[in-house]
Amino acid sequence: MKSMSAWILVSLGIVSLPLFAQERSWTRELKDRAKRDSLQDSAQLVRGDSGKWNDEPRVQHAPPIAQKPAKLSLDDWADQLLKKEFQLSADDDNWLIFRTRQLDDNDRVWIERIERRENRLTVVVHQAKWQGRYQKTFTYYPVIAVNLGKLEPGKYEVQWVIKPLAFAQFEGDGRPTNNWPKDERPTDQKPAELSLTFAVGKSSR
Repeated sequence: MKSMSAWILVSLGIVSLPLFAQERSWTRELKDRAKRDSLQDSAQLVRGDSGKWNDEPRVQHAPPIAQKPAKLSLDDWADQLLKKEFQLSADDDNWLIFRTRQLDDNDRVWIERIERRENRLTVVVHQAKWQGRYQKTFTYYPVIAVNLGKLEPGKYEVQWVIKPLAFAQFEGDGRPTNNWPKDERPTDQKPAELSLTFAVGKSSR
């Protein structure tokens, strides 16, 4: 009986290891092309005629978005976070906020994959440049926020990969309003990569 009990305990230990590993290694991938905003948890489009402009892409670590004041836009909150220090613990959700460079109104951006491998996080973004004719245009930059959830105490590395695409047709009726690319394809440009590190503290409980 003792030997059987010991065997059961060992077996349970063996089974629990992969389960623990799964929590520290996971992948979220885009499944439905018609819902290419499904991997983002919050977003905002900032038009160029608003007086704000962004020359370079940027990604930053952020506290739970519930801490954002209700009347403050996601973009303005991201600006505020750059100017102050904050420390998250294992009790908090961790967010990433990404802002593209300035784009034309027919260009499109979406998250293709979010992946965790232990303490390394990779986010792959597709940035599709419109190749058709412009009749009327304005510029803008998207602000995209992603919730990574709670993380164990430790230091984390983030690699944010921006893959350039080109397209000339929109899906459905072909109109650019609230529509996604139909014929996107890779370009000769190399993907751009952004990186950052952040730390998660121990639980306060």
